[in-house]
Amino acid sequence: MAIPQERLEVVVDDDGAVSISAAEVARLGVRAGEHLQLVRSHNAAVRRKRKKVRGVLVGRFEPTALLTREDFDATHKSNIEAAERKYGATS
Repeated sequence: MAIPQERLEVVVDDDGAVSISAAEVARLGVRAGEHLQLVRSHNAAVRRKRKKVRGVLVGRFEPTALLTREDFDATHKSNIEAAERKYGATS
């Protein structure tokens, strides 16, 4: 007697990792410690190459208008003060 197979689609990341959402696992009724078998599909999708985006924002805006040195220094000082209040001053 053949056990009906349920379909579960996963995508393998560039580093070889496979992740399955908790909802998918729950839908299958899989319990902790159970083993799942992955079988490669014959009609696997062709992997598309990533579009290169390096440099697409060059010339789109003036960087100096976004953050001045004074803004950076004020934020930096504020962050240091907040960290010292939370964790205590260093030296």
